Amino acid sequence: MTINTDFTCDPNYLTANQFKLVISRKDYPAISFFAQQVMHPSVELGEADLGFPRAALTMPGDVLTFGTLSMDILLDEKMVVYEEMFQWMKRVVETKNSPNTGSLYNSTTASQYADIQLLVLTSSNNASRSFKYVNAYPISLGDITFTATSDGAFITFPISFRYDYFDFE
Repeated sequence: MTINTDFTCDPNYLTANQFKLVISRKDYPAISFFAQQVMHPSVELGEADLGFPRAALTMPGDVLTFGTLSMDILLDEKMVVYEEMFQWMKRVVETKNSPNTGSLYNSTTASQYADIQLLVLTSSNNASRSFKYVNAYPISLGDITFTATSDGAFITFPISFRYDYFDFE
């Protein structure tokens, strides 16, 4: 893939609400619809320290560390999306504790992982770029706050995912 560096025309700026989240609709149909905010994670390049007298020098390392994929999800009245994520987390634990799990990525453990795709949309709602988070699994299902003094705002809750790596598609 080549990166377009031709900015001779006026650029269209990216707006925060132009995205679409895609996870396997068969296994997780609700989360794609209820995603309100997705925080694309950080990437860090490790460093190697060089031992010189009286000087602390570093050089670029050989490992990329990917941050946590976090999102805020709008909660539906029947809490379907919350249960969907909770069941996914339970399945991860139950599969890990099963005596016959075998290889990490075999067919018996495939339901633990799902690729998550974040589509970045243009002002015309067409996909211009996308991030693919490979072999993602949920690591945190956040708090839900119920309050008697609501201002009418809808309830959201956070979810965090780990994944092997992400790439542009």
